Amino acid sequence: MSRIKKSRGPKAAAVIVGMISPSIVKRAISNGADLLEVRIDTFRDKKPEVLAASLKDLKKSCKLPIILTIRSRAEGGQAHLDDDTRISLFNTLIPFAEYVDIEISSSGILKNVVKSAKKDGKKVIASHHDFKSTPDDKKLNKIIDSGLSSGADIVKIATYVNTPDDLRRLVRLPSSRDNLIVIGMGAFGAASRVFFPMIGSLFSYGSITGKTAPGQLSLRDLKREFINIIHRLL
Repeated sequence: MSRIKKSRGPKAAAVIVGMISPSIVKRAISNGADLLEVRIDTFRDKKPEVLAASLKDLKKSCKLPIILTIRSRAEGGQAHLDDDTRISLFNTLIPFAEYVDIEISSSGILKNVVKSAKKDGKKVIASHHDFKSTPDDKKLNKIIDSGLSSGADIVKIATYVNTPDDLRRLVRLPSSRDNLIVIGMGAFGAASRVFFPMIGSLFSYGSITGKTAPGQLSLRDLKREFINIIHRLL
């Protein structure tokens, strides 16, 4: 698999929750967003036609790449959506995104979502979230291999960091394997959101209106930390 091209400097995705509005998008851009992750599972109105219209308007008003995410309840999603509903939403909304995020554990729809995204020329992020712990090295690599074997272009690993050893296990991933997004959640993992993009993780995530994971920084703070580190290194 070819390595995903990366621009100079670390990148951050602004996480949009609840709704899309001009003020939210303007704030994301002014705070330095490089991408926009639209968390459809957090939206109040999930009618496909309403969501499609919102994403279409977003693409017209903003040139930033869009990550389409309809997170499963099992991995932190904020709505109970069955597989049929999720696959229908994915199929409707994929044309309006550049990246499509689908959990490796969503085995009932993973293959179909990857196929639909690839058919439409989109990049696929196969993701894994563990809100309690960080697996050992063997399991982490098994998860990554599983994600890549699904046909994904990128694998996202987000696990809860309980100890410094957990963080050390995660830090080895972006420096040893390509096309990964690696995030440590929780207080011990907060530094990973700033540091890991410096050593190979493709990008990090920052909140605009509300956090979607433990330890997530605001986009403004995340970008400020990127700049501070870069200045120290120059």
